[in-house]
Amino acid sequence: MKIKDLFKGIKYETVIDENTEISGIAYDSRKAGKDSIFVCIKGFSSDGHKYIKNAAEKGAVCALVQKGEKYDTDILPLIVCDDTRDALGKISANFFGNPADKLQIFGITGTNGKTTTTYLLSSILEESGRACGIIGTISYKAGNRVVESSHTTPESYEIQKMFGEMADAGDKACAMEVSSHALSMGRVDNVPFDYAIFSNLTEDHLDFHKDFEEYYQAKKRLFYKAWGGSLINIDDEYGERMYNELKEEGIKAFSYSTADRNADYFAEVTYSTDTHSVIKIFRKGSYVAGMKINIPGAFSVYNALSAFSAACESGIDPQIIAQGIESVKGVPGRFELVRNDKNVVAIVDYAHTPDALIKVLDTANGFKTGRLICVFGCGGDRDRAKRPMMGKAAGERCDYCVITSDNPRTEEPEGILDDIEKGISATKCPYDRITDRRKAIEKAIAEYKPGDVIIVAGKGHEDYQIIGTEKIHFDDKEVIKEILG
Repeated sequence: MKIKDLFKGIKYETVIDENTEISGIAYDSRKAGKDSIFVCIKGFSSDGHKYIKNAAEKGAVCALVQKGEKYDTDILPLIVCDDTRDALGKISANFFGNPADKLQIFGITGTNGKTTTTYLLSSILEESGRACGIIGTISYKAGNRVVESSHTTPESYEIQKMFGEMADAGDKACAMEVSSHALSMGRVDNVPFDYAIFSNLTEDHLDFHKDFEEYYQAKKRLFYKAWGGSLINIDDEYGERMYNELKEEGIKAFSYSTADRNADYFAEVTYSTDTHSVIKIFRKGSYVAGMKINIPGAFSVYNALSAFSAACESGIDPQIIAQGIESVKGVPGRFELVRNDKNVVAIVDYAHTPDALIKVLDTANGFKTGRLICVFGCGGDRDRAKRPMMGKAAGERCDYCVITSDNPRTEEPEGILDDIEKGISATKCPYDRITDRRKAIEKAIAEYKPGDVIIVAGKGHEDYQIIGTEKIHFDDKEVIKEILG
């Protein structure tokens, strides 16, 4: 593609011939190739402007730099713009032929519930005859191709590349998790969202955001991008604020709730068990559909209601939506029962925030007949403030806990447990500290008696642990099965 076509719609300055052909785009100098353009991005911990020479050695034909930054001027021909991160999204869209224009895109943001909601939406859209791609925490899916994800929401270049793969594979829609990091760093600035969903906002990522208000404002950015409308959970404190602010600003927004019958979408729980819930959904006060949700817990009702609301606003028949939700039997690592022949009730869940852990434990307490046992930890090099909150949440709801390592990364594991212990010790809940996660799970299983429920929280679908800078294989489900023989 010629430079003049690649930069269509973008203000830039350059001395290089605009008819120069570009074979690819790289924002990591190690991935630059022959005749590629190297986009210099100033990131969270590194600055691409320092690596122009490396990109040149890999074959890059020019570099895109940001006005006002420091960079070498005599290594490659330069293209200068005001914001290279914004330009990366735009040139990527141009490079892949603006594939998002061929897709109906649903964006889901919030602290908890994003992954399950994308799975539910994908199922609904597939049921309606629209093949659906997924971008999310567990995997990226385009057509029949599924790959493990590296980030909840990847960089703008990867997003546009995935959109291109989806369009080429015949997908008509995309269900996409949108993280606060992606919103803050402009990764989705050039994504034309059709509909956006807000699930909830609770303690998380305060290692990245300077305070909770900044976290909230980052999430809010998504809802200015959804031309078709936004679906907001008004039972959440910040969701109610979001909804009211959007309405005041003239942004199209719809409310959903399980508590307020006056919401645009209201779900009434007919009954729930340890395996599923049955609900009725009302739109603006009128009954529209009933369905079975095959994932237990109040949080699953909210996820299903949000997916239902967005799909309904997009024009899908309510009965088709209900069929799509009912066909989802579970989501990897989300309140997932580890089946075994020893009759041990062990459940793994991705819950790694105080709110998520509370919801998982409350759900388990709703059906246990014995004790509730929880194994959990907290990630290293991440928000320390939530650690005692996690300890307190578990201690107040469990009969016994084992606090252990999650992904300690470069932090000392014992120091992380010290932070958790500040919260759990005040609850008087019996607990043990076992740094080795496998041994912690072994201890929980050794304590198990009929009627008990074991929750192993924090990693869910993940099949690894990050210890120091090394990523080693570790899968909670595998470990549980191995211990049970």
